[in-house]
Amino acid sequence: METHQHPFTAPATPAATAVVVGAGIAGLTAAWRLRRAGLRVRVRERESAAGGRMRTVDHDGFRVELGASILGRNYTGMLRLIEELGLTHQFGPSSTLCGFDRDNTVHRLRTDSRGDLLRTRLIGPRTKAAVFRALPNFLAHRRCLDWDTMDRNTYPDALSASQYARRHLTQEAIDHLCEPLFGGGIVLASTDRMAADMLFYTAKLLVPHFNSPQGAGLLTRTLADRLDVELNTRVTAVRRRDDGFSVTWRDEGGGEHTDRADAVVVAVPAPCVPGILPELAPLDRDYLSSLPYSRALIVSLGLEPPPRERAFALFLARRTHPALVGIELHHNKIPGRVDDGRGLITLHPRQFTDRWSDADIATITEEAITAAAAVFPGLRDTVLTSHVSRQDPALVVRPPGGYADLCAFNAPRRTTDPRLQLAGDYFGPSSTYGALRSGEEAAARILTHLTRTHRSRRPHES
Repeated sequence: METHQHPFTAPATPAATAVVVGAGIAGLTAAWRLRRAGLRVRVRERESAAGGRMRTVDHDGFRVELGASILGRNYTGMLRLIEELGLTHQFGPSSTLCGFDRDNTVHRLRTDSRGDLLRTRLIGPRTKAAVFRALPNFLAHRRCLDWDTMDRNTYPDALSASQYARRHLTQEAIDHLCEPLFGGGIVLASTDRMAADMLFYTAKLLVPHFNSPQGAGLLTRTLADRLDVELNTRVTAVRRRDDGFSVTWRDEGGGEHTDRADAVVVAVPAPCVPGILPELAPLDRDYLSSLPYSRALIVSLGLEPPPRERAFALFLARRTHPALVGIELHHNKIPGRVDDGRGLITLHPRQFTDRWSDADIATITEEAITAAAAVFPGLRDTVLTSHVSRQDPALVVRPPGGYADLCAFNAPRRTTDPRLQLAGDYFGPSSTYGALRSGEEAAARILTHLTRTHRSRRPHES
């Protein structure tokens, strides 16, 4: 159970000002917490829309996800924020029925049902026995598999996902469970490159889900609407000064401006941080610059009628479907997600099919439809519209040993200037909820410092 608590109880001085760089879920959450505590907050976002990698857009009558779209009921802090914003009635339980295609036969099971895994014919008795034999080892490392403890990993961090699976499972499990699930469908990376994240996602995402008919981006859109967010503004430098920080930024026309702030949160992908913080320590600069991210190519198709498949997602084995690792069927997630009689699917190419990534949109769309038609015969005749989204960077692909490096990076941050905070999905397994929690943690540290400073300046009572 999550025990994360905000360490502040009283609002900071209303005169304090804060600038948040980046309007993804991390930055928007930090800004919301700071504003709720009484600070004057301004969010600066270089893109033309807020939301980052948790954004839903309207496209030809379909609500298309540009990134994160699978939300677990264990995202307790996100659920609290949704309730706080008055959005609870716009979210609800989402389907957990997923399918695994093996040799053109779909085996369906619910992600939150251990019984389904026992009964499925996706894997044989020998592999099932191996999975259950591996449970004691898995549970032994469970204490390391939490949002706040991933930087203290030891044994799981020393192995790649493939190495861990080969040591504890079978080749059948690797081919038909691990590779389809984690070799692109969730983390968009090869299991040979990924470290302990596989165990984390197994522990944290195979649970009941929730979603909104409006899409996952309803949360970030609502936050942005209630905050002072300036789009098309690129922050070029944040520097310390005697009375706080100077924040230099360029507007849409190229004009340069500088603001003063008492506190700053930089909530952008790790490789972008050094370009904003020229005073960053060399070791921190090197760590953030070299943190590896995957690229994402997301192709969505609006259909009429929808495929007959009942699952909310299909995971595909490489041998049978070399072009695609997974297909999300959004119309099966939650009632009202798509108009009746229509379907919306998102195709996830295998990340190592790089020839798609740099192709033009027409080529990508044609390749995607051809690949999808191999899964759903006759699909080509049902396509009403298509949407292609590229994300670079997309998700952190932490290699073996990566959490030891994260621990070393985090250690000095606990004693540095609390008025300047970093937030993002790179402080743990790359995820929407991890980013949200990092934003809350950044705000909490700032507010704790400002509250203590405010109290220390009060006149002593006689």
